[in-house]
Amino acid sequence: MRAWKYFSLGLFLGISMTWGWFALFPGDRIIESAMPATAGVQEQAQPFAVIYNFYQALGEGREETYRSLVVPEFQAVLAGRPFIQQLQKLRQQDPSLRFVFFLINEQGVDLKAGTAWALGSAEWVSTSKGTFSIHQKILLLNQQGQWKIKAIEEQG
Repeated sequence: MRAWKYFSLGLFLGISMTWGWFALFPGDRIIESAMPATAGVQEQAQPFAVIYNFYQALGEGREETYRSLVVPEFQAVLAGRPFIQQLQKLRQQDPSLRFVFFLINEQGVDLKAGTAWALGSAEWVSTSKGTFSIHQKILLLNQQGQWKIKAIEEQG
């Protein structure tokens, strides 16, 4: 019986003191996340947000937008790339095809040289075919303060 009284008293005091602390010192209790992965894509540091924007525009069929995210030399050969042709064919067969995200497995950035690369997979989803991935290595180049895709290499 005595143990029960001490336990009850301790519980009561603990709850009372916790309530009193928060009532007397409300302060700003909002904690901002320090993890960049939880930030929105537009808020993330370049250059890797360019990859997401490229695939988002590609998935929505906004050709002018995704062409603006690549260097001029790559624009000329972009339409002939096998993965572009594959996606266009799949989109004609299934209009529900949409881009989900680009999963980066490895990455590297050289700010002095203005280059970056990312090895990962573009994840796509379709109501009829489910999800599928296209594994690629993407090379990026900083041109006049803007990151652009220099090349996309298909990975088997």
